[in-house]
Amino acid sequence: MILRSLAFRVPSLCLSLMLLPAGIMAQEPAAQPPAASPQPGAPKTAVPDYPDPRTLSVELFYWLTVPGNGPDVQGGKPATGYSSLFALGKDKPGPGVDISYPISRTGVLHFDGFLTKGTGSQNAPVDTTLFGTSFTKGDYLATQYQITSGRLYLDDLLYPHKFPVAKLRFKSIWAVRYLRAKTTIDAPLSSATTLTSATATRQVVLPEFGAAMEYAVAPHVLFRVDGAGFGLPHKSYVWDGGATISYRRGQISIEGGYKALGFKTSPNKDEYVRGMVNGGFVGVRYHFK
Repeated sequence: MILRSLAFRVPSLCLSLMLLPAGIMAQEPAAQPPAASPQPGAPKTAVPDYPDPRTLSVELFYWLTVPGNGPDVQGGKPATGYSSLFALGKDKPGPGVDISYPISRTGVLHFDGFLTKGTGSQNAPVDTTLFGTSFTKGDYLATQYQITSGRLYLDDLLYPHKFPVAKLRFKSIWAVRYLRAKTTIDAPLSSATTLTSATATRQVVLPEFGAAMEYAVAPHVLFRVDGAGFGLPHKSYVWDGGATISYRRGQISIEGGYKALGFKTSPNKDEYVRGMVNGGFVGVRYHFK
């Protein structure tokens, strides 16, 4: 009986051990098919960093300067007597240019410059010496001046530093400005045997530091306010600021707004020049592809 029982149980146990791996394999989950890889050449869906392409651009503008009283000539530290004449004449509208080129994802390098002139006349209020020439009280004086300026500056995204750029964004300005003021003062009716005339040039070269705020009113309409400057107490200084709104269509932008610039040349000479130029402007900018 025992032998018969063993003869029956041994084959059954062996059969069970053979079927066990097959049962375990049947309980494992089926392998997942590999994920489909993106097709080559699929279109990108990234939003551009800026609403309009950033390329080399050139703007020509016309500065409709406010016809104020013009700059002043004042006696400097070395002057030994009275050496001043105020309000040299009314500013005349003048041309200007702005060239820009993006040098990084956030920064744009600019060069801007302008030229303005003015003329005036007055009677010398007191005896005065200007640029080495003496004028007598009551002399009829014909005055004229020319202001030329150029600035190289970096306009860089400051906050928020993200892409695509926010509608409201702030930028830093890092610049260096050159300004030249040439003045001529004549006394054509003077009793002197020769024409009494004084001509001199004063200039200033200074860095500028500032900030700008931009707001994208619409995808192709931009409003901007900016200001920058630098100076030291009792020394030369320069500052500028303005507000601009621009509309772009294709490669052309129409811009307009208001700008102002103030300056003072070094007082370490017998005479220095101080003044301000301001007024509205209109311009056309061309964006190269």
